[in-house]
Amino acid sequence: MKIKYALLALSLLAGVSAFAHDFTATVDGQKLYFEITNKSRKSVAVTYNGNISDHKDQSIAGIVEIPAKVKHNDEVYSVTAISPKAFANADHLKGIVIPSGVTTIGDFAFEDCDSLTNVVFPGNIVTLGQGVFFKATAISNVTIGSDWKKIDLSMFRWSKSLTSIDIPAKIEKIQGVKKLKHLESITVDPNNAKFASVDGMLYSKDGSIFYACPRAYKGKVTVHQGVTTILPGALIDCPAITALDLPASLQSVSFRETSRMKQLSYILIRGEQPISTSYLGAEGKFLFQIANPATEIVVLSSAKSSYEKALATEAGEYAEKADGLPYIVEQKDLPGKKNIKGVKNFDKY
Repeated sequence: MKIKYALLALSLLAGVSAFAHDFTATVDGQKLYFEITNKSRKSVAVTYNGNISDHKDQSIAGIVEIPAKVKHNDEVYSVTAISPKAFANADHLKGIVIPSGVTTIGDFAFEDCDSLTNVVFPGNIVTLGQGVFFKATAISNVTIGSDWKKIDLSMFRWSKSLTSIDIPAKIEKIQGVKKLKHLESITVDPNNAKFASVDGMLYSKDGSIFYACPRAYKGKVTVHQGVTTILPGALIDCPAITALDLPASLQSVSFRETSRMKQLSYILIRGEQPISTSYLGAEGKFLFQIANPATEIVVLSSAKSSYEKALATEAGEYAEKADGLPYIVEQKDLPGKKNIKGVKNFDKY
């Protein structure tokens, strides 16, 4: 029994000290490390130099184009994965081009690659691990795979340089837009059947839903006519918005959307009848929580009295929907009737 345990201990120790890679190959002057993942299918993964307890410093620099196939001992292997931590701490890596055929990128594959600016994914769908770009702060250009159905942009949340993103035609689900603190604009392929972009903001294809304004967007936001719903959270994390123009078609928007906009000078509302932006219990209320007490609510003169009557003027616990979670709104965050400005038309805005 003791002999078996001793053999097991030696086996585990050997596993710890074993190199992650099985062979190396030089591609465009860069030495890459590969691990054979399936001998019969002749597939390999890009991995790191060293072992799990002694991960060597990365010597890779510049732009690296991972090959789709690599030769070893007269056998041709397909590159199908990037292993966990494969390029971790590659301080001089500036760009990575991932070939078609790679279907998996492991946890923390590009951790601490603080010079990495360009990332090109393959067209095929890729399964991504946790923290793939953890602390990769310099990423500024990303090419998303043309056949991808969904994208979670939060994988780039450590970037301080990613200001724009292009969404391909086949994307049907987008997550993590609000995780990107420095994002200024979103562009959607015109052939996308689910989403559209207008002025760098994200809409539904039919133009009825306003999904998101990028967090670093600056200046006036004009929500275009036809939008009936502004999703909760679409605007709230955009502190640099200076003015908000809401269409007559709008039927649903949360009172909280403007609560952090300290630079907001006015909210222009084109609808002639106030809508319920909040609920006090089951009762719908017209309210916009404001961070700047000088913010004006601009409406048509003919509708001004209706807005004054509908305006919620008492502090309380307001919810975004009748059965929703209530939020405390203090008196200082409430606009008064003095904030409502009536105009004959909106030409000056």
